Amino acid sequence: MLKRLALATALLAGSAWAQQEISITAKDIESGAADAKLADLGRQAATTGKEVVINAPKEWHGKVAAKVKAGGAATVRMNDSFFENVVVRVADKPKVEAPKPAEAPKPAEVPKPAAAPPPPPKPVEAPKPAPKPVEAPKPVAPPPPPPPPAPAPDPVQAAPPPSVQPSAPAPAPVQTPPAPVATPAPAAKPAAPAVDPSVAIKQRFEQNLNGGKPAKGEIEQTQLQKGDLVYVDDEVRAIVRRDSLGATLYWLSGELNLLRAELKPLAQNRYEVVDKITGSSNVSLRGVAGETQLFAAKVPGDADAERADMEKSYAEGRPVGRSLRVDQLAQGDMLYLGKTSALIVRRDGGQLARYWLDGQLNLSQVGLQKEKGATGKYKVLSDNIE
Repeated sequence: MLKRLALATALLAGSAWAQQEISITAKDIESGAADAKLADLGRQAATTGKEVVINAPKEWHGKVAAKVKAGGAATVRMNDSFFENVVVRVADKPKVEAPKPAEAPKPAEVPKPAAAPPPPPKPVEAPKPAPKPVEAPKPVAPPPPPPPPAPAPDPVQAAPPPSVQPSAPAPAPVQTPPAPVATPAPAAKPAAPAVDPSVAIKQRFEQNLNGGKPAKGEIEQTQLQKGDLVYVDDEVRAIVRRDSLGATLYWLSGELNLLRAELKPLAQNRYEVVDKITGSSNVSLRGVAGETQLFAAKVPGDADAERADMEKSYAEGRPVGRSLRVDQLAQGDMLYLGKTSALIVRRDGGQLARYWLDGQLNLSQVGLQKEKGATGKYKVLSDNIE
């Protein structure tokens, strides 16, 4: 261990004892020159009843303490020091204060006992069930006899060794086919538009009367000429006009009373124009031979069941309060016959007006045309109705 001197010389002995602290060099400790000083400090501490406090490196603690205790010191306190010297002093012992007596704890307050809850009502005892009748013990069947012991295997006849079969190859992994792609449902076809029956009729007329060529156009009844031929099929009227250049096909637009005196019947649904047709309201009709058929029409009462039925069928359920006489019928009126009443429907501008017919009507006259396939429905063809 390296030794260095911390202090060159010690304080004078007289002053050192007065301060009760000396510093001893490492050399004096190692050579034993400080032994007398240390013993003297021990005696001084023993005489004064003080303790010796030594600051020294740890490796010198035992050696220095032994020298001090050899002088008679009773209490030696060692402190570690980082310097290679020894500082020794005599100090008063620290006063040990007597511990204060602990205060007696205050007596805890005794809580007042809580009021006891009222005793619960006694439960009503359920009626005891009637004792079950004692069943007679069932006879116990005797245990079955034990099975006979199995015969011991024949030791001579040894079982043949099992044949070793080659292990079967592992099955190939099953590949899951991809899920089929859902085919989108085909879009619903739009509903086919209703076919106009007149289109097929016109195509047939063009094929039969004009060699498959289309008609030239449309004409009205006042444009008809003497010698024109009129072909009728349902609501279609075809006009064939012949001249030096050949035949020309037209379509007739508007109304045409087939009972007019200007038309001559040639066959069923075929007529010839024998005179020019004017736009006058006074229409001359051909005479029709046949039995006279009369209908006596009267205005039904408010409570009449036939009135309500006809208003519902031909007047959209609305009440009809007006009436017309037979001589007030006009061309274009539609006439609907009931059992004893007749309802008139007249187009008045863009609306329909409705009247009750009042009077006796001759249904056989040429000014009335019965609608095909309809019962009791007539069309007025002339303003001169009797």
